[in-house]
Amino acid sequence: MSVRTARQRGILLLPVALTLAVVGILAYTMAREGSMNVSAIDDQYDIEVTRYLAASGLEVAKWRASKEDCDEDEAGLGTLRLPGGSVTVASAKESKGMLTVTLTATSDRVPVGANGRKTVTTVTRAMQLYDLDEVRAATLIGKGEEDTTIVRNGTANLVNADTLTATEGTAHPLILFKLTGDPDRSSIIQADLKLTKKSGNNSQPGRLLSVHRLTREWNKNASWTSPRGDATPWATPGGDYVETPAASVVIDPGSGAYNGSYTLRIDTLVQGWASNARTNYGLLLKPTALSNVPFISFDGGNKPELSLRYYKRCT
Repeated sequence: MSVRTARQRGILLLPVALTLAVVGILAYTMAREGSMNVSAIDDQYDIEVTRYLAASGLEVAKWRASKEDCDEDEAGLGTLRLPGGSVTVASAKESKGMLTVTLTATSDRVPVGANGRKTVTTVTRAMQLYDLDEVRAATLIGKGEEDTTIVRNGTANLVNADTLTATEGTAHPLILFKLTGDPDRSSIIQADLKLTKKSGNNSQPGRLLSVHRLTREWNKNASWTSPRGDATPWATPGGDYVETPAASVVIDPGSGAYNGSYTLRIDTLVQGWASNARTNYGLLLKPTALSNVPFISFDGGNKPELSLRYYKRCT
């Protein structure tokens, strides 16, 4: 992606920030109009107006500083007019990739009984900056000990070093991609998981492979009942994971078997890892109506890949 395209993506963040103010104001306008206690709602309305104005001002300051190659000390905001009021930045300093902003949001309206005083909210916030002038790319591939297939007892023949076998209710592949270097704490634009199918049955209806975020640490010795293959159990046999899938893909979508690469987009899941909002325990692949379908593992040829496009964090 060109620098110009990257700038255009950054510019899109500005109207998003401004929309925060508009949405918040409209929501409280509706509440205000539907209430019998007009005075109390007026007071709350103006508090919420300035709160949303402050949140919008912080996002605009962060966006402007991020567009300055991570080396601008001032966000250059000054006073900004927004729907419902204004935001004035008292200070904005960048240090080691973090922008610390102090600003004051002031509503346009004087509420009933306020003795001529407008509602004012002052906030100070430290925010991570990202270099929005360059879109970076990386492809992550794990090591052999960072994937495995856990199987229900009596089906050990499904475990093979160079394959990850998926069977509904019987075999769940586990995969771990470690985010290190630039991708760590980055702002994720796109994250694509690529898996390569080796062989398997022909096309059948409803054959899905879903990706789920694991919630428990595990190792290469993991089994259907234990994350380490010892006496320590999973909370639920078959692995501990978030039930709602991060993404799904139809296997063999055509008239016959398709033994090639499948791509699942998992931006939100990876962003949670990158921002440390969620601990990265890796992925669980959960099949629906799949029977003994093998995918190439980290020990095989066309290894699983996690391809990222992202904005690098400022440091």
